Parts: sequence; C-alpha cells; structure tokens
Amino acid sequence: KTWQDCDYKEALEAATGECTATVGKRSNGKFSVATQTCQITPAEGPVVTAQYNCLGCVHPVSTKSPDLEPILSHAVQHFNNRTDHSYLFALKEVKGAQRQVVAGWNFQITYTIAQTNCSKENFLFLTPDCKSLLNGDIGECRDNAYVDPQLRIASFSQNCELFPGEDFVQPPTKICAGCPRELPVDSPMLKEVLTHSVAKLNAENNETFFFKIDTVKRATVQVVAGQKFAIEFTASATSCSKESNEELTESCEIKSPGQSLHCNADVYVIPWEKKIYPTVKCQSLGMISLMKRPPGFSPFRS
Repeated sequence: KTWQDCDYKEALEAATGECTATVGKRSNGKFSVATQTCQITPAEGPVVTAQYNCLGCVHPVSTKSPDLEPILSHAVQHFNNRTDHSYLFALKEVKGAQRQVVAGWNFQITYTIAQTNCSKENFLFLTPDCKSLLNGDIGECRDNAYVDPQLRIASFSQNCELFPGEDFVQPPTKICAGCPRELPVDSPMLKEVLTHSVAKLNAENNETFFFKIDTVKRATVQVVAGQKFAIEFTASATSCSKESNEELTESCEIKSPGQSLHCNADVYVIPWEKKIYPTVKCQSLGMISLMKRPPGFSPFRS
C-alpha cells in the first residue's frame, strides 16, 4: 500500500509523534526539507516479540551504515566527473537509503552535496583541503546502485538537481521545540497575556489605585502543555481609584508623580481549554515622576 491508503491503528496499539520541520521553497516552486526532528511515543499495546524479514524486499538502511560509504564515494566522484560546474562538490548529508537483497544488493540512496572551494582548474579530485562553502551551490541527488557478490558497483544511475546557495534554506544551528524563545515586546501574542497579568496584579495588591503597564522590557514564550509566557515589565499607578472604579480601563491615566513597580509574570495559556493562569511578582520602585528631571536626580526612594 501507499501511505495514503493506510489507516491508523487502534489507539492502544498506535505510537504517536510530534515533529518540528524547517521546509524551504525553491525558486522553481519545489519544496525541500532542511531539517526535521521527531519525538515518538511508543504504543502501550501488544509488544511485537518476533520480526519476520522478507529477504527479497526493499528495506530501509541506516544513513550511517558503512555499506553506503563506497557507493557514496563513487557517486560524488561520478557527479564531479560529469557535471560542467567549475567547482568540485563534496557529500553534505545522507537523507535516506534502502537496500534489496538480490544476486548481490540493490541500493537506492538520497543525499545532498555542497560546492567546495576547490576549482576543477586546480584540483582533479577532492582532497582534505576542499571545504564546503557556506553560500555555495547545493545539489540534491537520488542514486540507484547494484553491488555484485564481489562487492563491485556493477551498475549505477544518478539523478541530481543543482540549486544556487542563496536559494537553499540553511537549517538553524539549534532547534529546541520546548525551549523559551524571545518575543518582540510589541508582539500581538502578548496583548491578552498582559491584560490578564495586570488584572492579577491589581487583584492581589492592596493599593488604593489601579496599576497600568508602563513598559514591557522582555518577553519569552515556551511550548509546554500549552504555552508558557515569561514577561518582565514596569507598572505605574493610575488616577483611577478602586473605590470609584470597578476595573482598569483605557481612560485611566498614569499618575505623575506616582508609585511604580517592577514586575515579573509567568502566564500559562491552555488554548484548547480557553484558560489562562497568570502569576505576578512585583517590587516597588518608589515614587516616579513623568516630568523632566534635572541632571543627577534619582527617581528611586530608599
């Protein structure tokens, strides 16, 4: 069956996965996966105690298998000998490989190659001095090779496409799906989170006047069971008293001079439950004046 014709297993027997991928679109309209990482959770159902191999069937092979090395070496040399590119190319990454046992072995390998700093004018073959160029051209290849029982490459075919270096999406140096990432302080993602944070601040303090967020200094978001926001901000007292107003509104202006706070908020957002759980901790910065201060004036009260 093709994968489109396959059904999911029953929940008890089905492993599940969560993947992060960087996919780039070429100028010719084709897509290319630059990086992909998957976290697979095993099934809790029946355990497979025996595996029956089909010797004549096509099976996946580890991309790090030593059996691939002579084929890949031949493939890169084959490309360099037949292409009209003025520079030599070197192996970049093996994307996938399959093997079939016949009277010998059939291999199918998918890999990428990268332009090096060695020109064909000065180098006949790749040497240790040939280094891949960061912005050099990139090739994507799919090869078929037949290795006879004497371990000789008896048959070989190659299909490669070349792309300009700037047309290739370079993968990030590090992908960490569960790590905090910086957010712009004016990100629309923060609007609702900040509203709940200042509401929590005003509900928990004993001040006479409502406080309003003055400046957002830093913000991060982290994917957990939902999203976790960490925000550093300053808040200032407004002209709206809790006695005369039920809640903070846009019309509440910051008082000058007025009390100011330095705050850190941790906010958990669970979108599918439409719930937000803020925690806010603040320290007083004392009375702050919004008027222009003379040189040397300190706004902080001890």
